[in-house]
Amino acid sequence: MSRASSLARYALWQFRDFVFERGVAILILSFLWGYALIAPLRGAMGSQMSRASPIWPLMLQGASTLVSLSVLIALNGIISSDRKLGYYRFLFSKPVNPVLYYAQAFFVGLIGVVLSMLVLSSLMHTILPIFSIVNFLLYAALIYIAMGGIGFFVSAATRFDWVSLAVVWLGSRILRSLYGPKGDWRSKAVELLPPVHKLDEVANSLIGTGTAHATDVLWLLGYGALFFVLGLALLRWGSLAD
Repeated sequence: MSRASSLARYALWQFRDFVFERGVAILILSFLWGYALIAPLRGAMGSQMSRASPIWPLMLQGASTLVSLSVLIALNGIISSDRKLGYYRFLFSKPVNPVLYYAQAFFVGLIGVVLSMLVLSSLMHTILPIFSIVNFLLYAALIYIAMGGIGFFVSAATRFDWVSLAVVWLGSRILRSLYGPKGDWRSKAVELLPPVHKLDEVANSLIGTGTAHATDVLWLLGYGALFFVLGLALLRWGSLAD
């Protein structure tokens, strides 16, 4: 059997694993958030719910946070779990390239997150007709690449990937708020951190109106893509064995 056909067969198993190990958790979280928060707000606001409503920014912030949590769940242990549990010995005893296998797993996760967010956004659109399904899915895909690329690299580099990713993501937001932009060395140093300071503006504009500053989008995509490539490089020239 060729490596390509083996890899294609693995895609079905990867997607199945995503559904049962991650997708269910993401959907449960999404439905709890949708029914516990949005439905009561819609009932309270009634026909007054619009983009001019003071509730609208809170809803956008909640939707953005839910996407980040979903990406965190989707990327948790994508590489490190196989290394910790020793599954890589079984997986790569067959003619499958680890670099291609985990790259495929990354994009299977992208599809899984987008499909999960499709379910959520369809619910949101039913409750709030002004909520755009397409805009939300675009934002989900963007954050998966931006945040997920870092998570992929961290999972290739360490056993404690979800904790490390959360620390990097939240820590970058805190450090950027404390030290930038001020013109000193600390302000210049935090510019090397993930561009999380762009998230709120991108979320509000992309989810709300379907548009966002191209430089902000490219910065987020470029940062995630860079670390995804670095993760692939670790897989190519590093070792999966602890």
